[in-house]
Amino acid sequence: MDISRKTDYALRMLSMLVQDEDGLLSVRAAAEQVGVPYSFARSIQHGLVQAGIVESLRGVRGGMRLKVDPDKVTIREIVEAVQGPMTINDCTTPEGECPRKSNCCYHPIWAGTQALVYSYLDSITLDDVVNCKRAPAVDPKFADRSAFASYVPCGEGCSSM
Repeated sequence: MDISRKTDYALRMLSMLVQDEDGLLSVRAAAEQVGVPYSFARSIQHGLVQAGIVESLRGVRGGMRLKVDPDKVTIREIVEAVQGPMTINDCTTPEGECPRKSNCCYHPIWAGTQALVYSYLDSITLDDVVNCKRAPAVDPKFADRSAFASYVPCGEGCSSM
């Protein structure tokens, strides 16, 4: 799993939109503030529009503005909108078909790690981060070893751990 530079810049641009009182930001201004080439900022904007996170307004007073409520969109939703599904290992992708999956002693570890990361990034919204409202947290079940099989879809191999 890797948080791409594009995702990092997208999050920074979204932070500017949350902080802006007018809620409208030109792509050129965003590019300058984030320190990326204009063409890269346009690419990021396009991806955020495609994901339904921002909307683009044309014209002299145009720019982009949030289309989602920053208090409702999680950091994981934004990351996945920009760079696709987050996976720890190929075997944890929805279409991941590993021939060793059913008897691999590491698959439950990678699946558990992915569940933990999802929990952490789903626990905090864009508004929480930008406005320092609350810190992320994970579900307490991750501290309970006996709950492992409840969040790792790996069959009988998990229950004996």
